[in-house]
Amino acid sequence: MLILGVDPGTCATGYGIVSKNGSNPTYVTGGVIRPGVKTAQSEKLMAVYKALDKIICEFRPSVMVVESLFHSVNIQSLIKLGQVRGVILLLGALHGMELFEYSPREIKQGITGYGNADKGQVMFMIQKILGLPALKSSDLADALAMATFHAHTNFPGKVVK
Repeated sequence: MLILGVDPGTCATGYGIVSKNGSNPTYVTGGVIRPGVKTAQSEKLMAVYKALDKIICEFRPSVMVVESLFHSVNIQSLIKLGQVRGVILLLGALHGMELFEYSPREIKQGITGYGNADKGQVMFMIQKILGLPALKSSDLADALAMATFHAHTNFPGKVVK
Protein backbone atom coordinates (compact mmCIF):
# COMPACT_ATOMS: atom_id res chain seq x y z
CA MET A 1 0.00 0.00 0.00
CA LEU A 2 1.28 3.47 -0.88
CA ILE A 3 0.54 6.32 1.52
CA LEU A 4 0.81 9.96 0.49
CA GLY A 5 1.43 12.48 3.24
CA VAL A 6 0.82 16.14 2.39
CA ASP A 7 1.92 19.14 4.46
CA PRO A 8 -0.23 22.01 3.13
CA GLY A 9 1.32 25.44 2.77
CA THR A 10 0.64 28.55 0.74
CA CYS A 11 4.27 29.02 -0.30
CA ALA A 12 5.58 25.48 0.21
CA THR A 13 3.54 22.27 0.17
CA GLY A 14 5.48 19.18 1.18
CA TYR A 15 4.58 15.73 -0.09
CA GLY A 16 5.98 12.32 0.71
CA ILE A 17 5.04 8.80 -0.29
CA VAL A 18 5.92 5.72 1.74
CA SER A 19 5.16 2.11 0.99
CA LYS A 20 3.75 -0.03 3.77
CA ASN A 21 4.97 -3.58 3.32
CA GLY A 22 4.83 -5.41 6.60
CA SER A 23 5.90 -3.51 9.69
CA ASN A 24 8.46 -1.11 8.19
CA PRO A 25 7.48 1.74 5.87
CA THR A 26 9.91 2.50 3.07
CA TYR A 27 10.54 5.78 1.29
CA VAL A 28 9.19 6.01 -2.27
CA THR A 29 9.40 9.69 -3.20
CA GLY A 30 8.95 13.15 -1.80
CA GLY A 31 9.50 16.81 -2.42
CA VAL A 32 8.20 20.32 -2.01
CA ILE A 33 5.91 22.26 -4.31
CA ARG A 34 6.91 25.93 -4.31
CA PRO A 35 4.58 28.09 -6.43
CA GLY A 36 6.38 31.32 -5.55
CA VAL A 37 5.90 33.85 -2.78
CA LYS A 38 4.67 36.66 -5.03
CA THR A 39 2.33 34.44 -7.04
CA ALA A 40 -1.41 35.18 -6.84
CA GLN A 41 -3.34 32.85 -4.52
CA SER A 42 -5.39 31.38 -7.38
CA GLU A 43 -2.18 30.52 -9.25
CA LYS A 44 -0.69 28.97 -6.10
CA LEU A 45 -3.75 26.75 -5.76
CA MET A 46 -3.49 25.72 -9.42
CA ALA A 47 0.23 24.96 -9.04
CA VAL A 48 -0.41 22.73 -6.02
CA TYR A 49 -3.30 21.02 -7.82
CA LYS A 50 -1.32 20.30 -11.00
CA ALA A 51 1.82 19.12 -9.22
CA LEU A 52 -0.01 16.80 -6.79
CA ASP A 53 -2.27 15.49 -9.55
CA LYS A 54 0.80 14.51 -11.57
CA ILE A 55 2.36 12.78 -8.54
CA ILE A 56 -0.86 10.91 -7.73
CA CYS A 57 -1.26 9.80 -11.36
CA GLU A 58 2.35 8.57 -11.49
CA PHE A 59 2.50 6.67 -8.18
CA ARG A 60 -1.18 5.81 -7.53
CA PRO A 61 -1.20 5.94 -3.71
CA SER A 62 -4.37 4.57 -2.16
CA VAL A 63 -4.26 6.65 1.04
CA MET A 64 -3.77 10.38 1.62
CA VAL A 65 -2.89 11.83 5.02
CA VAL A 66 -3.23 15.58 5.58
CA GLU A 67 -2.39 17.61 8.65
CA SER A 68 -5.51 18.95 10.35
CA LEU A 69 -5.90 22.70 10.61
CA PHE A 70 -4.66 24.39 13.73
CA HIS A 71 -5.63 27.78 15.12
CA SER A 72 -3.72 30.77 13.90
CA VAL A 73 -3.47 34.34 15.07
CA ASN A 74 -3.50 35.60 11.49
CA ILE A 75 -6.95 34.87 10.04
CA GLN A 76 -5.86 35.69 6.47
CA SER A 77 -3.10 33.08 6.65
CA LEU A 78 -5.54 30.54 8.06
CA ILE A 79 -8.01 31.18 5.22
CA LYS A 80 -5.30 30.78 2.57
CA LEU A 81 -4.03 27.61 4.22
CA GLY A 82 -7.60 26.27 4.30
CA GLN A 83 -7.88 26.92 0.56
CA VAL A 84 -4.71 24.92 -0.12
CA ARG A 85 -5.95 22.13 2.12
CA GLY A 86 -9.29 22.12 0.25
CA VAL A 87 -7.51 21.67 -3.09
CA ILE A 88 -5.49 18.80 -1.63
CA LEU A 89 -8.56 17.05 -0.20
CA LEU A 90 -10.41 17.54 -3.48
CA LEU A 91 -7.58 15.82 -5.35
CA GLY A 92 -7.65 12.89 -2.96
CA ALA A 93 -11.41 12.53 -3.34
CA LEU A 94 -11.25 12.81 -7.14
CA HIS A 95 -8.68 10.00 -7.22
CA GLY A 96 -10.77 7.80 -4.91
CA MET A 97 -8.19 7.79 -2.14
CA GLU A 98 -8.92 7.10 1.53
CA LEU A 99 -8.44 10.44 3.29
CA PHE A 100 -7.15 10.80 6.86
CA GLU A 101 -6.12 13.72 9.03
CA TYR A 102 -4.05 13.93 12.18
CA SER A 103 -3.11 16.88 14.36
CA PRO A 104 0.51 18.05 14.37
CA ARG A 105 0.70 16.98 18.02
CA GLU A 106 -0.45 13.41 17.24
CA ILE A 107 2.14 13.08 14.48
CA LYS A 108 4.98 14.48 16.62
CA GLN A 109 4.01 12.18 19.50
CA GLY A 110 3.93 9.15 17.22
CA ILE A 111 7.20 9.91 15.42
CA THR A 112 9.37 11.32 18.22
CA GLY A 113 7.56 10.22 21.38
CA TYR A 114 7.04 13.87 22.33
CA GLY A 115 3.99 15.88 21.24
CA ASN A 116 5.82 19.22 21.46
CA ALA A 117 8.85 18.12 19.43
CA ASP A 118 10.43 20.77 17.22
CA LYS A 119 10.94 20.47 13.48
CA GLY A 120 14.57 19.39 13.91
CA GLN A 121 13.56 16.45 16.07
CA VAL A 122 10.91 15.35 13.55
CA MET A 123 13.43 15.62 10.69
CA PHE A 124 15.99 13.58 12.62
CA MET A 125 13.54 10.77 13.43
CA ILE A 126 12.16 10.57 9.89
CA GLN A 127 15.72 10.27 8.55
CA LYS A 128 16.38 7.42 10.98
CA ILE A 129 13.07 5.61 10.49
CA LEU A 130 13.22 5.75 6.68
CA GLY A 131 17.01 5.46 6.39
CA LEU A 132 17.38 8.73 4.49
CA PRO A 133 20.31 11.11 4.25
CA ALA A 134 19.96 14.54 5.82
CA LEU A 135 16.67 16.19 4.89
CA LYS A 136 16.92 19.85 3.93
CA SER A 137 13.22 20.69 4.07
CA SER A 138 10.95 20.60 7.11
CA ASP A 139 7.97 20.60 4.70
CA LEU A 140 9.19 17.32 3.18
CA ALA A 141 9.97 15.90 6.62
CA ASP A 142 6.49 16.79 7.90
CA ALA A 143 4.83 15.15 4.89
CA LEU A 144 6.90 11.99 5.32
CA ALA A 145 6.14 12.05 9.05
CA MET A 146 2.40 12.02 8.32
CA ALA A 147 2.68 9.10 5.90
CA THR A 148 5.03 7.20 8.23
CA PHE A 149 2.82 7.81 11.26
CA HIS A 150 -0.21 6.49 9.38
CA ALA A 151 1.76 3.43 8.23
CA HIS A 152 2.80 2.64 11.82
CA THR A 153 -0.47 3.20 13.59
CA ASN A 154 -3.36 0.82 14.02
CA PHE A 155 -5.48 3.81 14.91
CA PRO A 156 -7.29 4.73 11.69
CA GLY A 157 -7.20 8.47 12.41
CA LYS A 158 -9.97 10.83 11.62
CA VAL A 159 -11.45 9.96 8.29
CA VAL A 160 -12.04 13.14 6.33
CA LYS A 161 -15.67 13.27 5.26
